[in-house]
Parts: sequence; structure tokens; C-alpha cells
Amino acid sequence: MNPYTPTALLAALLLAAPAVGASASDAGPVVPAPTTLRLTVTGPAPDTTAPSPESTTVPAPAARTVTLQCDPAGGDHPRADAACADLDASQGRVDRESGTACILLYDPVEVRAEGLWHGRPVSFARQYGNSCELSARTGAIFAF
Repeated sequence: MNPYTPTALLAALLLAAPAVGASASDAGPVVPAPTTLRLTVTGPAPDTTAPSPESTTVPAPAARTVTLQCDPAGGDHPRADAACADLDASQGRVDRESGTACILLYDPVEVRAEGLWHGRPVSFARQYGNSCELSARTGAIFAF
């Protein structure tokens, strides 16, 4: 047997394979992969930075968490449609460049996003200088 026969047979099968399968028009509608994100915002700090009379420590800012689902938009995110549109426009990137000028007031806000965007894993955490910077760079994603 010729030593090149198995290689030639394999190459012929691989070249013919696309012609054997079903065409794209035979397939059903394309169903988008799931998008489900758990979003958390911590901050800004409480209005007062002075400790309470009973305590010597400043209270920590409260964390707020929601679930965002897309395709269709839902979950308990109050602006799910806009948040999903922002994610789609940025191809799943939570943070993006912005030309918005924000006041230089340091009032930190921490955010976290965990889950899936169109089936791809998302793990994002960042601290922004204030709520204006957060909004400018993330749009409606953390607007809750």
C-alpha cells in the first residue's frame, strides 16, 4: 500500500465534509447564547463621614446587587433594556472610553459584574472616583 494513500483519503474526506452537511437555510432560527450578569455597586459613601455618637467608626457604604438578563431584557435591573443595549454596543465590555468630563470630587464607587454575556464568561471589578465617572464609563449597566 502506498504510504500517502491514508493522508490523501483523509484530505479528500475533509474537503468533502462541508458539502455533505445541511445548509444554513435548513437550520432553525439562531438563538442567542444566554446573558445573565450579577451586578453589584458599593458606594458612594454615606452623606456623612462623621462617626455616630454610639460608634467610633464610619459606616460602610451599602452594597446594592441586581441581576441583569438579556435576550429578552429582564431580571431585577430597573433599566434592563438600556443596560443590555449598552453591553451589545460595546460587544460585552463593561467599561469603555468616554469623553465626558466629571467633577474632581473623590467619592469612590466600587462595582462588580459576574456572569455570562452571550455565553462568554464575564468577571469585572473596578473602583471609580465618583458616580459621574461610573456613569460615563459604564452607561446604564450599573444604573440602579
